[in-house]
Amino acid sequence: RLSSEQALLKSTARKLAEEQFRAAAFRWKGEYPAANEKILREQGFFGVSLPQEYGGGGLTLLEDLLILGEVGRVCPDTAFAMTMAGPPRIIAEIGSEDLKRKYLPAFCRDGEKIGIAISEAEAGSAVTELRTKARVEGKKVVLDGGKIFISHADICAAFLTFVKFDEGIGAVIVDQGTPGLELGKPDINMAGHRQYTLFFDGCKISSEKILTRGKDAFKRLIQAFNAERCLSAAWAVSIALCAFDLAVEYAQQRRQFGRQIGDFQGIRWMLAEMAMKIEAARLLTYQAAADPSRLKSSMAKATASEMVEKVTSDALQIFGGYGYMREHPLEYLYRLARGRRIAGGTVEVQKNMMADELLRKGLHKEE
Repeated sequence: RLSSEQALLKSTARKLAEEQFRAAAFRWKGEYPAANEKILREQGFFGVSLPQEYGGGGLTLLEDLLILGEVGRVCPDTAFAMTMAGPPRIIAEIGSEDLKRKYLPAFCRDGEKIGIAISEAEAGSAVTELRTKARVEGKKVVLDGGKIFISHADICAAFLTFVKFDEGIGAVIVDQGTPGLELGKPDINMAGHRQYTLFFDGCKISSEKILTRGKDAFKRLIQAFNAERCLSAAWAVSIALCAFDLAVEYAQQRRQFGRQIGDFQGIRWMLAEMAMKIEAARLLTYQAAADPSRLKSSMAKATASEMVEKVTSDALQIFGGYGYMREHPLEYLYRLARGRRIAGGTVEVQKNMMADELLRKGLHKEE
C-alpha cells in the first residue's frame, strides 16, 4: 500500500505526463526525447533516487519507479530516458567519492548521460568471456578492445565500461572524446533506436576513473545491477500498461456485428488475462525495488520482459489489421517490447541467476 506522499507523487507524475508528453508520444521515431528530459529535470523528476548531496532527489528506488511507470504509460520513449539513471546509480553505489562528485551532479543538473558498455562480439550473455583489456601503467589505464549495442552513445558524456584487468573483470569510466576511443557508425534496432559500437585502441584514462577492480569486483558489479534490473522491469510494465490502455479504449469504441468488440467473451478474457499479467509483474517489480536483491530483481526483470511481449501482442491482436500497420502505436510498442527479453540481460540469464540463488538459499527462507 502506497503512503499518501507516494500516491501524490504518482498522481503528479501522471498529470505531468498527460499535459506535457501525451501530444508528442509515438512521434520520436527512435530519437532521444531530449525536450521531455529537460521538462523532467525542471520538475525534479530526473535522477530522483540519486543522493541529494550529488544533486539527486534522495527518493527511494520504489518512488523512482512510481514516477517512471506513470510517465511510460503515456510516453514509453520518455520513460526510457528515465532508465538512463541506471549507470549513475551504479556509480553512487560503488564508485569513489571523486567519481560521484564528477558524474552525478552533471547527470542530475545538466542531463550528461552515461552509457553502459558491456556486450562484445564474442561476449554477450557470457560476460565473463569479454576481451576488452585494461592494462595499468602507473597512474594511467590503457584500454584495447571494443563494445557493441550501446544505445544512444552519440549523446552520452561517458561510458561505464566492463573490462578485463589482469586479476579479473572490473569496470572503468571512459569520457566521450578520450583519445583512443572511437565511436562507430550506428546500427538501427527493431524499435528504430540507434545502437553504436565503441572501439578502444590504446585508449588512456586516469587510474582515478577505475570504478572497481580486484577479485570481488565482478560480484560487486552484478549486485549493483539489481537496481538497473528493477528500472528495466518498470519500463517494461509501463510499456504494457500503455498498450493495455489503448486496447481497452479501442475495445469500447470498435463495433462489429452490431456491438462493441469489448462485449465479446474472447476480447473480454484477453483483457482480463492482460491485466492479470501486468499486475503480477508490476507488484513483483515494486517488491524488488523495495529491497533490490539479486533474486527478486532478476525475477522482476524476467517476468516483466516476458509479460510485456505477450501483452503488447494481445493488444495488437485486439486492434487487428490497424494495429499491424506501420506508424500505429501498437506496432511500435510491440517492436519496443520485443527487445526487453534481450537487453539488460536476457531472460535466460536472469533465470540462471535465479536458479543459482534458489539452490543456494531456497525461497522465502530469510523471511
